[in-house]
Amino acid sequence: MPDIRAFALALALVVPGCGGGNDDADAGADASADDPGQSVTAAMLSEGGVAFRPAAQEVPLEELGFDFGSDSARIKVIEFSDYGCGYCRRFHTETFPTLLKDYIETGKVHWKYITYVSGMFQNGLSAAFVAECAGEQGLFAPVNDLLYERQADWKNQGDPFPVYEELAREAGVDVDELNACIEEERPENRVRSGVVTGRNLGVRGTPAFVANTVPVMGAQPLEWWVEFFSAMEELIDEQAAAGGEPSGQAPPP
Repeated sequence: MPDIRAFALALALVVPGCGGGNDDADAGADASADDPGQSVTAAMLSEGGVAFRPAAQEVPLEELGFDFGSDSARIKVIEFSDYGCGYCRRFHTETFPTLLKDYIETGKVHWKYITYVSGMFQNGLSAAFVAECAGEQGLFAPVNDLLYERQADWKNQGDPFPVYEELAREAGVDVDELNACIEEERPENRVRSGVVTGRNLGVRGTPAFVANTVPVMGAQPLEWWVEFFSAMEELIDEQAAAGGEPSGQAPPP
């Protein structure tokens, strides 16, 4: 039986991500002056032009994020990424488009993207609000793509909102409604709950993933994901043949 957990953890050690002492080249310029080990939610109280108060209640995992692909897919991946993270940008511009085409749109993988604010980047929170508010209009996917593609345009801006409005218009978003959503802080509970959920699952840097309960850390290249999904499918088939639940869950360490 393939040792999926060992496979994931071993290869993750050589691939960097934002946070945990392995920040990308851009992270240093954006890192908070506060202790990077502080509570993420404390760092999110006021940032990027958006006031942020602690939420009164948590949002269940199934109500968080944005889903891609079929719910009936045998492999289910949850992603936690920060829009200010350079490694998250690399993953979404270089790797995710192929995963979307070859695995998600073909029904092999269900993918849930959860906006995660690490507190390390100047405009990470406001970008998360933009994505969440675009999602209220059913336009999360194109705005998500543009936020990563144009990260350099808004990431270090004192006022990133003109850039946000430009890319929102390009994606077909109603900008007046987008601004109202941000001003009313409608995504507050969802964004905060995404951070709490991620930290509860062990997220300490981005991008981070959970694939059928198996943790995957860092901006893994396409070849890694192809091999990982192949091993995961083999494990699921073996579990099914043995009469077990074909969950693809790795055995406990």
